[in-house]
Amino acid sequence: MKHLSIFILILLIFSCGVNSSSESRSSYADFTISMDTVVVDSGDEILMAATTHLSHYFNDNFSRLYFWDSRSHSTEIIDLDELKLLEKRPFEKEGPNGIVRFNNGLNILSNDKIGFSEWEKFSIANSKGEVVERIKLNEDWIIKDLKEKQNLRADIFLENERVIFNKVADLLHVSSKILKLDFRQQQVEWIALPEFEKRDNFTLEFKPDDGSFYAVIGPTLNLTKFKNQLIFTTDALNAIYKYDLETNSLTFHSISNTLTANEKSGVYKNLVTTQGEFGENMDKINEEVTFSDLFWDDKNDVFYRFTSFNLPRVAKEKLKSRVFISIINKDFEVIGEKEITEIVGQVPVAQFVKDGLIYCYINIDDELGYVRMKINN
Repeated sequence: MKHLSIFILILLIFSCGVNSSSESRSSYADFTISMDTVVVDSGDEILMAATTHLSHYFNDNFSRLYFWDSRSHSTEIIDLDELKLLEKRPFEKEGPNGIVRFNNGLNILSNDKIGFSEWEKFSIANSKGEVVERIKLNEDWIIKDLKEKQNLRADIFLENERVIFNKVADLLHVSSKILKLDFRQQQVEWIALPEFEKRDNFTLEFKPDDGSFYAVIGPTLNLTKFKNQLIFTTDALNAIYKYDLETNSLTFHSISNTLTANEKSGVYKNLVTTQGEFGENMDKINEEVTFSDLFWDDKNDVFYRFTSFNLPRVAKEKLKSRVFISIINKDFEVIGEKEITEIVGQVPVAQFVKDGLIYCYINIDDELGYVRMKINN
């Protein structure tokens, strides 16, 4: 499965317009998009990061991609500058250096260390695969305010400050409250995101009467570190919370698009007992708007966000979607937007922005590739 890095230039240029109020304050009143495709050189290895866009983690400057392969119990590390696999770093399954097979995510730390979000602990391993620290997440001072069956998912670890921001989850859903843990002071802080409680309206619980199966699916809640701030997003709402790490203050920001709705709004049956009900409700929810994360472009000082919604399925035809891109300034104002359905063909799986290019995951003949989009203004 050896591929050399491929550079396929596809110049797809089109004009994009926005309303006059944006036009007066933005150079993105009219812009074009160019795209190319690149493929990662996996050498003689089978690259499992190519099989899914989930569980991809990056260092701060997006020069490295880390992917946990639970089958081989190793982390694939990819050089995003050279577009090649660097190593598959093995880990032990048990013992003092043991890492659990299924974890809740990685944190990429200094000196090539990796933090693993595990059940009731956060484990830090060095470049040799040795566990150098385990931080317990079930100490009394931590769990005293948790409800029964709630658990913590360590999401962002601030290494120098010894602070972890955790999602709080139970069997049904992820809470709209974040738990901040300060391990130096042994202090907890609950960060409430009340607007994100709307996510619960679009959570589906599938529980057949015979008890043979159980599933829950619902909108996301994501945390992203942006400079000295954290950005909280959900795919159900065109709005964000910003947490300032210096002042420990939280602010809410609505983002207003003119080409699409700005939130899901339908009324659904949250508990269903048949496969038919589950599929019908899921289809209807996906026909409402869905929002990507915000992707910061430090070269052009703007965020990008993709908005999409599925079209009603016609017989056995392939599922179709409409796709839009928004350009958003630091004040979370939309300064450019356009439908790009005819250009991209399907909803882009955007992951990060590097050197002014939006990197969107794609599987090319079982190899990891990226469609790179450039906004030309």
